[in-house]
Amino acid sequence: MTRKRGLYLAVGFTLGHLLIGVNPLSAQVDCKVVVDALNKVHSVPAHAYTTTKVGGKDVVIETIYAGGNVYTGIGGKWSSVPMPPEEKQSQDDKATCRYVKDELVNSEMTAVYATHDVSPKGVTDTTVWISKSKGLPLRVEMDINAGGGKDASLHTSSRYEYSNVKPPI
Repeated sequence: MTRKRGLYLAVGFTLGHLLIGVNPLSAQVDCKVVVDALNKVHSVPAHAYTTTKVGGKDVVIETIYAGGNVYTGIGGKWSSVPMPPEEKQSQDDKATCRYVKDELVNSEMTAVYATHDVSPKGVTDTTVWISKSKGLPLRVEMDINAGGGKDASLHTSSRYEYSNVKPPI
């Protein structure tokens, strides 16, 4: 796979999951905490730093949620789209979600949740660290396998910050 094609694949997977949201998780009552936390990012200024490997190299994708828009930056180049609507519950999703443990992230106590979703698009396993005091995600680790071998697998690691968030444009 060419490096450029790999970058587009990684960005596509990452942005698709970040912008489309977490609808596969909404079907379960156990996942309500996770869905609510990820939806809450849309209502407060937030800056996410997502790292993924493309062609053996780390690529950092920045996402800023502010002023009704989602700004995405890769390599210093920014674009924006309107904020997606909050995800609604769906009755036919088969995702599972479970509380794992409590853990400190940057001196803040979080509840750690693990999710697993199998859909026609592939398999997604996600771990989410949710602030116990604010109900916001502080960290998300996601493994996506769209089938089709090694080139269709992607690992992303995101950290979220909520102070001094300003649109880049």
